[in-house]
This record gives sequence, C-alpha cells and structure tokens, in this order.
Amino acid sequence: MKKLLLALSLAAAAPALAQSSVPAFTLSCEGRKPDHALQQQQCELREMQLTAPPAGTPLTIDAVANGSITVRGWEGATVRVRARVEGRAATMEAARALANAVKISTTGNTIRAARANNSLDNWEVGYEVLVPAQTSLTLKATNGHIRIENVEGAIRFETTNGSITLQGLAGDVRGKTTNGGITLGLTGTTWTRGGLDVSTVNGGITWQIPATYAATIMARTVHGRVTAALAAGARKSLLAHNLTATLGAGGPQLRVATVSGGISVTQEGAGQ
Repeated sequence: MKKLLLALSLAAAAPALAQSSVPAFTLSCEGRKPDHALQQQQCELREMQLTAPPAGTPLTIDAVANGSITVRGWEGATVRVRARVEGRAATMEAARALANAVKISTTGNTIRAARANNSLDNWEVGYEVLVPAQTSLTLKATNGHIRIENVEGAIRFETTNGSITLQGLAGDVRGKTTNGGITLGLTGTTWTRGGLDVSTVNGGITWQIPATYAATIMARTVHGRVTAALAAGARKSLLAHNLTATLGAGGPQLRVATVSGGISVTQEGAGQ
C-alpha cells in the first residue's frame, strides 16, 4: 500500500512554538488493511496547523460515521492535526480516487471531513490532534474510539461504537459511549476547575487514582459489580453495584456509570 503524506499549513506558527518541543505523532497507515480480501485500500496522512480557538470556544472534531479521535495537550500555542484518510474499493485506482475525494474542513473551529458528493460509503478519517493544554473540546464519533490526554477545559465527547480513554484531564468533563469500555486515569492531587461525569451502556470501566488524591468519587453499574481498592483512610460505602467514597479531604465530584459491565477502582498503593 502506497502511503502519501500531504503537509498543509493553514496558520502561521506562533513565536512560542519555536520554544516548545512538538510531540511526535503516532497515527500512521502501518498495518491498515481493507475490510476483505477482494478490496483494495488507499491510506494517506495529511497534516495541518491551525490557530487555537479563543478562550471559552471549543475545538470541535467530528469523525463522522467512521474514524477515531485522539487529542493530546501540549505546551505549544497552536493546534496541530494529523488526519489518516482511507478509501476502499474494488480496484486500487478507485480506492485512490475515493481517498482523494475526501476533503477536510477546518472552518469555524471545527474539523470535519466529507466527500464531494457527501457519501459516507467506503471511506473514513481518523484524527490525532495536539492542542494547547488549556483547550475546550467537543468530540463526536460514531464507529470509533476517543482518547484524550493532558487537557483542561470544558470537554464534551460522545461515540456510539468505541472505547473511551481519559488520562490526566481537568475541567468540566462529560461524555459517553454506547458500546465500549472506559479507561480513566487521574493525575495530580485533586481534580481542578469542575468535575467528571462519564458513562457507557455496554462496557466495563477501569479507574486508576493516585495514592494521594482528594475528591468524592461515585461509581454505579446495573448489571455488573463494583470492586474497589482504596487507601486506608478513604471513607467509603461499597455495595455490589454502587460505590461512594471520600478520598483525602474530599473535593470535586467524579462520577462514572455503566449499565452492563463491571467497574474496577484502584488507588495507587492501596493494600500495601
């Protein structure tokens, strides 16, 4: 499979950019295959650099029908995007034409792809996006995973078929998936500027908490069990399907929930 790298510069780099090391992108075409043996696939990478949204305005990323989203905070002042565009068809020529017909729009603080004829058939775009560490986000996917790391802001996300991974977040964070698990990792000593409310319908939840952490945590499942290994000083109420606990001096309310799936909550150093 031939891979094509298209670099598009949509905004000039801010002066601070030269002083910040840019994290390497990890999104690639390596290992990507067509859905079945009779299909051909064209996979190409496109890179863009955008001006960050003004304070209070979210960056919206819409993965449309198929495609996953990864967003990572970094020290720079601009938004950097790598998009993986894939087209699948009976011939390589048709697959290449399909991928080439996908256009990515970045207007109005929104990143979204579409074909010229608005068809959703046999193409997808996945995103890896680097944003300033304090950035509000609105992420939308249908058949794709969502991963967010080291970002603080008003964060909203939703996918239908895909897992959720959240690491090192802060701010007002709310989101859900229908079919997929949730992996949640907290950092620091408490949650800052808001709270957390995330849920899934069909999927388990794994929650990792630092040893010294202050918050009120709540976990609930309907068809499943909640297990918790917390620090000795935690004040908790643990039932088969529900957990409420005050860690340290307490603080922001952090909630997770699932309908069909277990929940595992582990605090670093618990039981040692």
